[in-house]
Amino acid sequence: MNDLKAHIALFVVAVVATLLTWTRETVDDEDRSLSVVWDRDTADVLGLHYRTPALDLQVLRRTDDAGGFLWGVQTRGGEETMEFPVGANGQHLLATQVAVLRVQRDLGQLSPERRTQYGLDASEMRLSVQFSDGPRELVVGDSVFGSADRYAMEPATGIGYVLSRHLLAPLDAGDGAVRERTAHHFAESDVAAVRISGPGGERRMARTESGDWTPIDGGAPDAGFGNFMERVALLSPAEGYDNLPPPQSLTLLLRVDYIDAGADYLGFVELLHDGGVSPRSYYLRSEATRILGRVPWILGERVEQVVEDVF
Repeated sequence: MNDLKAHIALFVVAVVATLLTWTRETVDDEDRSLSVVWDRDTADVLGLHYRTPALDLQVLRRTDDAGGFLWGVQTRGGEETMEFPVGANGQHLLATQVAVLRVQRDLGQLSPERRTQYGLDASEMRLSVQFSDGPRELVVGDSVFGSADRYAMEPATGIGYVLSRHLLAPLDAGDGAVRERTAHHFAESDVAAVRISGPGGERRMARTESGDWTPIDGGAPDAGFGNFMERVALLSPAEGYDNLPPPQSLTLLLRVDYIDAGADYLGFVELLHDGGVSPRSYYLRSEATRILGRVPWILGERVEQVVEDVF
């Protein structure tokens, strides 16, 4: 059980560390020697739009009562348009690959012959970045021989470039590479208390510095509740945000609200199911996802197996 706690803690720390790298200091020394097309502050990037014959992907900056966040809108092939929260990988991409665009090669002004040679004339691939003072757009062409890097050109200037595969691969992968995969961005060690609520009632518990859970007004550690919280900590929207059912069609299994040592609110997670027979379909919503995300059924089922013991 201690090993499980350790793995959870390491996972959360890794996510938080990724979020904290949303600066240009994360760029590898090798990449710093590359040619720079533009060099902007991350805050200047309002969004990006990547279009290919098979994919239309947008990453947009939005705000709500909880603050600012990145949001994805995607259409792939004949599928319905899907919206999803953008996670740490998408934030990292925007900061290190898009705000400061470094290219493998600057090809200078491209002649009509070279545009044709590089597959730029008839290309339907576009990468547009919306900055606070206006857009920049690149036409993306053929792959460089023997490489996954691609030729590109900025139509406004006629200058050609070779774009890194490290920029294009996650864009081609779409939501699978940039969507939110965690329920929270705060560390487990930040949590001092929780409130569990659901059809079975409500319960409040406190977390000690050693990671044990006790009644909010004091008492002996509750190992059973600790096991329950370990299962809750593993919940994630790992299966994505496509083809989601209407929220009103789902049944709430439980909600967990998290409080820190200063009595400030950290966030929440709701676990819902479709009411079907085992294996049910499970979904969660949290402060990080903002909308429903699909949970691997085994993780949802493990929480449901012990939820009755909580109340």
